[in-house]
Amino acid sequence: MNIADRKFFYDGNQTEIISHAVALIISEAYRAIADHGRFSFVLAGGNSPRLLYEKLAQGVTTRLLEHYLLSVPDNSSRNDQTIHHLPPDTWFFQGDERCVPFDHPDSNYRMIKETLLQSGISETHLFRMPAEEADTEWAVKKYEDTIRTFFSTEKNVQPVDFPVFDLILLGLGEDGHTASLFTGNAEALQEKKRWVVSVNAPQAKPPGMRLTITLPVINHARNVLFFSIGRKKGELAKKIFLEKEKDVPASLVEPDKGRLFWFATHS
Repeated sequence: MNIADRKFFYDGNQTEIISHAVALIISEAYRAIADHGRFSFVLAGGNSPRLLYEKLAQGVTTRLLEHYLLSVPDNSSRNDQTIHHLPPDTWFFQGDERCVPFDHPDSNYRMIKETLLQSGISETHLFRMPAEEADTEWAVKKYEDTIRTFFSTEKNVQPVDFPVFDLILLGLGEDGHTASLFTGNAEALQEKKRWVVSVNAPQAKPPGMRLTITLPVINHARNVLFFSIGRKKGELAKKIFLEKEKDVPASLVEPDKGRLFWFATHS
């Protein structure tokens, strides 16, 4: 099956794409649990996913899952108003982080904690990027070691070149960047071996140093989900999906074996 058969594009108003994306994430979480006992979920940073995380924390009904033709968790109530939340064996990772203290207003970790974790999801299930460390290369190594340790605990798993996350959530900048992979960071975009790198992003908002997972990690995931809000981002998302824009970092996301989902607003 080639990548074209594993690519999906959904657009709509903000409420529609948030509901659909959340339903897909929760459905995939239970699929992963049934398949290998846990769900590894990489979270996007920035402002776009804030409302998505709040809705994800609230859960979705059986009716909504069925509306989008998604599988309902096994052994659950068939009542169409039953609420399904992310399962307890969900493990969260950060896809990128600004190099600021963890309680800083620009911290992605702080945003995640204020939204997704407000529903009682255990903070111990979130692996935080230590981006406040002055030595960014030490922080990169520490976070990569954290990921390696997590995946080394899977049964019958041999050492691998790259981890296989169940789902990686990505944002999309108006300039086409994703995670903290920007056009000007040629070295990071060409990385073939490392799982996590530090980048200097003077063009970012806010500008400064960041930590980010790399393209090979993204492209080894079972599912990659782009989530973008806003007309300009929606137009760019469709151009990338239709392969009419091939010169931005987000266009380099092409899962080797997994599926690629695009969720974008049309206004």
